[in-house]
Amino acid sequence: MAKKEKVLILSYYFPPCNLTPSERIFSWARYLKKGDYYPIIITRNWDLPVTNSTTAAFQSSGDKVRIEKHDDYEVHYLPYTSSLKDKAFIKLDGTKYYFLYLILAFSSNLTNLIVVKRSAFSSFYYYTRSLLKQEQDIDKMVVSASPYELFGIAFHLYKFKPLKWIADYRDDWSTSEVYHSSAFKKLLNVFNGYYEKRWLSTCTSFISVSGHYVEKISRFIGKPGEVLTNGYMPENYVATPEPFDLFTITYVGSIYPTQPIELFLDGITSFIDSKKECQIQVYFVGIKNEHGIMQRIAQSIKGYEGYFKFTERVEKQEAIRIQGQSHLLLICSHNNLKGIPGSKLYEYIALRKNVIVYPSDGDIVENTLRETGQGIICHNMKEFNEHLDVLYTRYKQGTSNMDHFNERAIRKYSREGQADLLIQYLDACSNNNNKG
Repeated sequence: MAKKEKVLILSYYFPPCNLTPSERIFSWARYLKKGDYYPIIITRNWDLPVTNSTTAAFQSSGDKVRIEKHDDYEVHYLPYTSSLKDKAFIKLDGTKYYFLYLILAFSSNLTNLIVVKRSAFSSFYYYTRSLLKQEQDIDKMVVSASPYELFGIAFHLYKFKPLKWIADYRDDWSTSEVYHSSAFKKLLNVFNGYYEKRWLSTCTSFISVSGHYVEKISRFIGKPGEVLTNGYMPENYVATPEPFDLFTITYVGSIYPTQPIELFLDGITSFIDSKKECQIQVYFVGIKNEHGIMQRIAQSIKGYEGYFKFTERVEKQEAIRIQGQSHLLLICSHNNLKGIPGSKLYEYIALRKNVIVYPSDGDIVENTLRETGQGIICHNMKEFNEHLDVLYTRYKQGTSNMDHFNERAIRKYSREGQADLLIQYLDACSNNNNKG
């Protein structure tokens, strides 16, 4: 049997953390064996429950390195110590003193760029450097961001040993059109751009989740890129629970300022008004602890609160159960932004449910759901109400809302299928692809 080639994977997120990025990296750990690779994952310790998408990621965890070895991969969990910025976020988030955190965050983020080897992520550098001294046959690495400081860690590791490394942009960084609204963020982004070009100058290539992102990033850093979408684990979607008694529309995950969720809320309340004794409920899963989001929604549903249900973050299988019992799943695209698939697109695909998209992005979300046959695309409230009326009528008549979906396209977006692409990209890193 040929000896597997070792490949380092640096990622802040990995199970038992249950945030979305963890599944992307875990799928590589599972499936890279198909290309005769043996992944060695370097990550932080996660011994605390994740109750929302930010706070748990900023808490200290672990007091020593823990190594888990499996048949096809191994994981090195590094202790993580909260920075002053982390502690400030945990204490000030949702308070009137949040502006103090923003000032500290600006200073801290700038410092991290300049002295990344002494940042909160320094353990990734020193531990990986020590490992490379021991494992001298390692010459390939994948580095997943965010946090983008890991690209800086890769840059300095390259100076120690010139590894062939692939940068995994789950989202774009200084080219992002989503997060740079405040004056602090705009100023910081000037520095981000400088360090992004510098750090990525040593990468062999990069991957990102959409063609639009790949085009933007490639143009900015001058490196070739490939698309590697997110996906789904088929074994998580085996059960087919009975649907809710009420016609149920479900949205899973966070909502960002650039997502006009108010359009959907206005549409659904208008639809409720048009029906006598409307038998409908709307689930928002995972946002109950997100104060800003809840305030936005509360303003739009005054007088209709009884039609809405909100949950805190729940275990993945519980979220899947709620979606599986729903009649319709919702995606709200970002205002005038392209290339953003959203973390739940592929989960929705795996559930083989109709997905209503309002408003639509006219890009990756719409195109992907048209490909799988699941998309109900709405560009205005009139279309939204017309489509919803058809689906609700089917529900009242007891007929299926499932159309003829494209199974071949659905299977293409499995995590295993996407890991096959990563194997190709890793092979392309070297002129000699004969391993072992």
